[in-house]
Amino acid sequence: MLSSGLALTLPAARMNNVPVIVGTSVPALIRQRIWWWFPLLLWAGVVGLSLQSHLDDTRQQSIQVATEGARNMFRMVSLTRSWNASHGGVYVPVTPTTQPNPYLIHPRREVTTTDGVLLTLINPAYMTRLIAEMAQSDSGAIFRLTSLKPVRSQNAPDPWERQSLQAFEAGVTEVVSIEPAERGELLRYMAPLRVEQPCLQCHAQQGYKLGDIRGGISVSQRYAPIVELTQGSIRQALLSHAAVFALVAGLGWLLLELLRKRWLDLTGKMVELEATRGELVQSEKMASLGRMVAGFAHEINTPVGVAVGAVSQHEETLLRIEKLLTEEEVSEDALRAEIESLRQGGALALANLRRTATLVQSFKRTSIDQTSEQARPFVMKELITDVLYVLQGNLKRLPIAVGVECPQALKIHGVPGELEQLLTNLIMNAVQHAFDGGQRAGSIRIGAQREGAMLHLSFADDGAGMSAEQLLRIFEPFYTTRRSKGGSGLGLYICYNLVTVKLGGTIQCFSSPGAGCRFEIQFPAQFSDSQSGAKA
Repeated sequence: MLSSGLALTLPAARMNNVPVIVGTSVPALIRQRIWWWFPLLLWAGVVGLSLQSHLDDTRQQSIQVATEGARNMFRMVSLTRSWNASHGGVYVPVTPTTQPNPYLIHPRREVTTTDGVLLTLINPAYMTRLIAEMAQSDSGAIFRLTSLKPVRSQNAPDPWERQSLQAFEAGVTEVVSIEPAERGELLRYMAPLRVEQPCLQCHAQQGYKLGDIRGGISVSQRYAPIVELTQGSIRQALLSHAAVFALVAGLGWLLLELLRKRWLDLTGKMVELEATRGELVQSEKMASLGRMVAGFAHEINTPVGVAVGAVSQHEETLLRIEKLLTEEEVSEDALRAEIESLRQGGALALANLRRTATLVQSFKRTSIDQTSEQARPFVMKELITDVLYVLQGNLKRLPIAVGVECPQALKIHGVPGELEQLLTNLIMNAVQHAFDGGQRAGSIRIGAQREGAMLHLSFADDGAGMSAEQLLRIFEPFYTTRRSKGGSGLGLYICYNLVTVKLGGTIQCFSSPGAGCRFEIQFPAQFSDSQSGAKA
């Protein structure tokens, strides 16, 4: 059950009394324009916060794009280094800009080709430095190889790189930040280089093991061009937010003027609304009956169709029997088979006609009761069953199971149409709202029991549930969350009036989001003894 959810109990006076609005009751917020500046300032604050958030997101996105570029540069350099290391280094001709690496200790650091060209071995570290010099001259991006144990003194880390390398030792996978520099701020990115198997050929002597942090590659690029790229988006955001602020502020001011002008006219409109509401309630009742008729018509078509088909088959069977009787010799087995076919068809037709009769009887009782206020004795479980029979056309195609817990001997003397209308509205309300028009599977539980001189009726579903705000308004006329789908907002309002006005009882609703909804209804009732029929 939903006892841990929110509960709502409404007194009868609230829904029956219509507030009268007069000129002196116009709030100061509407009457004096000076108060209008407060929501305007609040709106300005909301737009300002939205603009600030948008600008922060724009700047953050530009940083993320630049970071991804630096990250890709690191990946390409790492991939190139891995390729070099997997081949044990590569040989290139010695040139003025590519001299033998003095820090590389290798027996074949320089080799001469058969045609006399002097080649030098380029290891991953030396290749990284050469690529870095080329990248800096072409794109302005700076990346360098550094380590806490550099072989080459020029590869010693600066303070930011040292801090990043120490962070890598602690398990950090990459470092990104905006750092000041002499020629403007730099976006700096750094990721670690781990010792792989080919690296041990040169670095095992330094005490490194497989998987250790060998060092890292830092990538630096000027931050000013990144900021410049965001200026267009920032200007567009400023213009759009200014336009939205002006549009909403202007419309809001205009709406307040219209509200202020027409507020005093509401007194007459409220009287008219009350009369219209009564008409709509009656229309909703008739519409509910109309939906019942439609469902009943659809439901009765099936058994009638089966009965017609079975009876039609009899004609063909009789023709076959007649043909058998005209023959000189008649097979007893064939004749018995045709007679058995007649018997089965008759049984099928009879079963479906009985089902049709049950449906008609249930609909007759329900439809007459809902259009009549005449009191009569009735069995509560039979009444619930009649309502479910009439609504079967609406329910049987939906993944919704309905369970009933009601004593068979619970007999009441009263107006059954009121309870039938109440149950019909609760069931259809659950189908439309709790189970999203049948798109969501679930179950409905209906219970009824006597508690002294009161009848306790419970109706629960395990559907979508309601928020606290919705729970506070469910019994208000015209309140609905499915206005765009044809909801009138009168179903539960009619239920409330039936219970509080017609039956003189109370209705409570317990619900919370995602935990279903439960209605608890109590009202005084005249109970009849199940044996003698005397009123209790």
